[in-house]
Amino acid sequence: MQDFERKFIDTIEVNDWLVETDTGWADIKAIGKTIEYDEWFLKTEKCELVCADTHIVFDENMDEIFVKDLKVGDKIQTKNGLEIVQDVHITDKSSNMFDLQLEDDNHRFYTGDILSHNSMWLYNIASNAANQGKNVAIITVEMSQRKVMKRLAAMRFRINVDEYDELSKDSQFVKNKINQLKNSGNGLFNTESPGKIFVKKFNTGDCTIVDIDNYLTKLEESKGIKLDMVVLDYINLMSVSKLQKDLANNLYLKGKHLAEGLRYLADKFNIAVVTATQVDRSVWGANDIKLQDVPESKAVAETADTFWAIIRNTEMKKHNKYRLKILKLRDGDHKEETIMFDFHPQFLVIENDIMDSN
Repeated sequence: MQDFERKFIDTIEVNDWLVETDTGWADIKAIGKTIEYDEWFLKTEKCELVCADTHIVFDENMDEIFVKDLKVGDKIQTKNGLEIVQDVHITDKSSNMFDLQLEDDNHRFYTGDILSHNSMWLYNIASNAANQGKNVAIITVEMSQRKVMKRLAAMRFRINVDEYDELSKDSQFVKNKINQLKNSGNGLFNTESPGKIFVKKFNTGDCTIVDIDNYLTKLEESKGIKLDMVVLDYINLMSVSKLQKDLANNLYLKGKHLAEGLRYLADKFNIAVVTATQVDRSVWGANDIKLQDVPESKAVAETADTFWAIIRNTEMKKHNKYRLKILKLRDGDHKEETIMFDFHPQFLVIENDIMDSN
């Protein structure tokens, strides 16, 4: 991180205040008020932010970067996913800035919805499948490979994510954790050996169905294994091939092309394919989600064999809770049942499935 110094003129201690972060909600210890700084204006496709020149955001590789060092066309992490910077400039105004002091060690929080996209559910699915003895390929079109591996290690080894960087330097500690996992007899069917997880990073907007097809083919051939599952983070950030470039500007046709392509891969490799898409912004944080709340990617829902909604309102965020609601089941009946889950931010683990009658 580049060196900079904030000059504070006041500190306000607060109680029972929370701020949303990329690992859940965090307690705010205090708010620091600074001297006046020149205001910078930052705009992406869906987000706007007024901040100081040394306000830190995260680029496409989850590396820190000052707002003053951004350029139009750069990609940064936001609550909506990876977005392109459309405007960044210094204004003719100045004002006092406010900095939050958090209880956790991440020191990352959303300001104007800008920070990072949360893919915890997909990685928990991959981790649990591997613990059941299944071989899993994770395709990330957003988060860096190193970041994905860090999250998976925290989940599978039950390592506090804030301590991972330091603990991972101890090779003996890591070996012991791997041996514990191998000998745990983990899984619903008491699997003797956990499966393997392979992570592949593609550039955002460059990953096509053909790219994934080629990667899976080479992976199975080179490793001499049979894959059981592919987890894609996530379908909206994929691209169509040059031959189908006419689909790129039609969200429905693009979604249909990508969803049918993933279905083709599932059939070809005889694997389960799991991915995610976003609901309409109007139901973010809502108490309920319906199938019609997926407007931009309606074709994805139509093509999928099963479709679930991840529900998390403000109260649930405070208590680290999720509800998973079934919206579609191709080969069976359902009554939109929901399951309640706990989220453990220190290990990034989602577990304790309980049927919810609500």
